[in-house]
Amino acid sequence: MLAARDAGLTARPRWDTSRVQAPDDLQEAPMKRIPAVVLALSLLVPAAAFPQTPITLKLATIVGVDHPFSTSAVKFKEVAEAKSGGRLKVEVYPAGQLAKNGTVMMEGMQLGTVDIGANDTPTLGAKWDPKFLMPDVPFLWQSREHLWKVLDGPIGKELITRLEPLGAKGFCFGGGYGFRNILSNKRAVTTPADLKGQTIRVPPVPTLVETMKAFGANPVPMQWGEVYLAMKQGTIDGLELPAGTVTSDKFHEITKYYSITKHTYPPGLWMMASVKYNALPDDLKNVIDQSMQVACAQHRQDEVKQEIEAFALMKAKGVQINEVKDIREFQERALPVWKFLETKVGKEFFDRVVAEAKATAPAK
Repeated sequence: MLAARDAGLTARPRWDTSRVQAPDDLQEAPMKRIPAVVLALSLLVPAAAFPQTPITLKLATIVGVDHPFSTSAVKFKEVAEAKSGGRLKVEVYPAGQLAKNGTVMMEGMQLGTVDIGANDTPTLGAKWDPKFLMPDVPFLWQSREHLWKVLDGPIGKELITRLEPLGAKGFCFGGGYGFRNILSNKRAVTTPADLKGQTIRVPPVPTLVETMKAFGANPVPMQWGEVYLAMKQGTIDGLELPAGTVTSDKFHEITKYYSITKHTYPPGLWMMASVKYNALPDDLKNVIDQSMQVACAQHRQDEVKQEIEAFALMKAKGVQINEVKDIREFQERALPVWKFLETKVGKEFFDRVVAEAKATAPAK
């Protein structure tokens, strides 16, 4: 067989296809186009289509789950989560699980362990700003609605702004704990003389300490988490407490007498840690603002309802409830507390609140 060269023919070269490359622009174009296509498609998909981790907010109350502070906390949770479309998750920690008393709650907001709560103004006034003591003037308010009216006006707005230096954003005054009355296992209280020799627990709030002294009792300042056991063991003879808290925290099971003095009413101020609130986008801030207003309204509604139920429950459990028919001696004894409070909050602010209380008092 003759070789190709012997036939005078030139052999066709064999192509090494492994070395053949497409032009650079044709080779790389698909790889360059893929990210661009993916990006373009992603822009067409709404952000809501991608799962987002919700922002978790921790809400603390110091009282039982049936108390208006706690029931309105649940209402806040429901409204905030619904209005945010699930972008907010509110965890409610009632009954002192996250903060065993109001002081710890406020400190928690400053430290970042508590995000939301409602605190009573005497607690804020006792440790941080004395002007918050002002709503605690004994016998100033004729009804809870009377106090609410004042707190919904300029006085309340001024107090809310005073939260800012404390690291909290204030929103509104809800209800409160209700009017404070006197619990005792020693005897019923119908006159100040009945308090003589009785050891009565009070919160570590100067106005309440002075009020019980003026009534003739031996006041013992004690934080909330310690009180139930002290009452049960007889370390104290009694305490002064609103009806709703008596039943929500089971004091009606260990108490004999409940005497209606209505000496003070501690309102509840709903607030949020400033750092947490300021970190939210504007639309979620708006959700918080709206949800707070709903919670405050729910708080007031639940407080009125629960007080009626609390008195019925105490009676059913055998607690002796007595109305103080002549409150004037208690009122007269409390007058030095007014002077004491004036020195704590300043005469100008004291006079302004008293004047507003008189101007808004319901006609008799």
